[in-house]
Amino acid sequence: MKYNYNQIQDLLNDDSFVEWVLFANNDSDWQKYLIENPSKAIIVNEARQIILEIHSIEKEKSVELDQKLVWEKISKAIIEENHTTKSEIMWWNKPLYRWAVSFILMFGIGWLFFLNQSKGKVNYSALVASIEDKNTLIERINKSASAMTVELEDGSRITLEKGSKLSYPSHFATNKRMVVLSGEAFFEIANNPNKPFYVYANEVVTKVLGTSFRIKAFEEDKKVIVKVLTGKVSVYNQRQINLNDPETNALILLPNQQAIYNRPSEDLSKHLVEVPMPLTQQPEQLPTEFDEVSADKILEIIEKRYGIKLIYNEEILSNCIITTKLRDEPLSDQLDLICGIIGGTYKEVDAQIIIESKGCNKLLISPLNTHL
Repeated sequence: MKYNYNQIQDLLNDDSFVEWVLFANNDSDWQKYLIENPSKAIIVNEARQIILEIHSIEKEKSVELDQKLVWEKISKAIIEENHTTKSEIMWWNKPLYRWAVSFILMFGIGWLFFLNQSKGKVNYSALVASIEDKNTLIERINKSASAMTVELEDGSRITLEKGSKLSYPSHFATNKRMVVLSGEAFFEIANNPNKPFYVYANEVVTKVLGTSFRIKAFEEDKKVIVKVLTGKVSVYNQRQINLNDPETNALILLPNQQAIYNRPSEDLSKHLVEVPMPLTQQPEQLPTEFDEVSADKILEIIEKRYGIKLIYNEEILSNCIITTKLRDEPLSDQLDLICGIIGGTYKEVDAQIIIESKGCNKLLISPLNTHL
């Protein structure tokens, strides 16, 4: 909170003041400020009235801002608030209100703030306020240095990291489960095909049926990141708050994949996680030791172990015969050694690995104790 509020525009330019007026955020701090600064009560009340009037007009969802209508509503509210007499209703001659007129004409009386909020400035407070219209939410804030575990009524578990907060209903709706996150958390969602689970984190929405994944979405960060450990999730972004937003142009994420939303550019993209590891839930019992097996067959096993699509020329690599052993190592370690043996290279494209090699026509042996 700033303390150099000398005029109304100082308050209107302060996001924390706007959030206090609209969402009652940090109420105790602002009440304390008013007690300690009684001389500021007048400008606080007038700034508050302007914000409430702006908000009431913004709710009407006008395509264009009718400045005359806005000013009429604000002036009426101020007159009613002060109970002024006819002789005193010459407020347009006062410097304060002349400034307000200029503010309306130049900035649409804060219209830019609310327009940005509705078209891309989606944050935790706004999301919670939207949901609270229908439900009473429980909020958990992790102020400790260690992780906090939150258990939901459906059996889902959420591990909340330091400095993070989560809002959720005590009872989920009949057709969906929905929570709001600010910060970082690991989700282990109980499977329920009839009731999908939604996580709203700034502009990013993550939809799952039952799986485990991590989301990092701090308010001040320029990126929102969703990483999948098990199962499958659908990730999409929204430019304005819409709790019924369909999965338009959603990205489907599988284990070892992540979605990164760049908030300044509003770009959502899919990548592999930094260090892909063997799946915690293997689709089947896979072999780890290979005695004179073709490279393409070994790569097929690696693909299944990590759940990552590997693209390569099967015909060429079928001539590369390898003896080796696979270990629970990062994918990069596995591919570095394989490509070193076959004289190949690899690169990531759209959360897939492309392996290039000219092939070989001789037996290639990697000792069984090699870290592959």
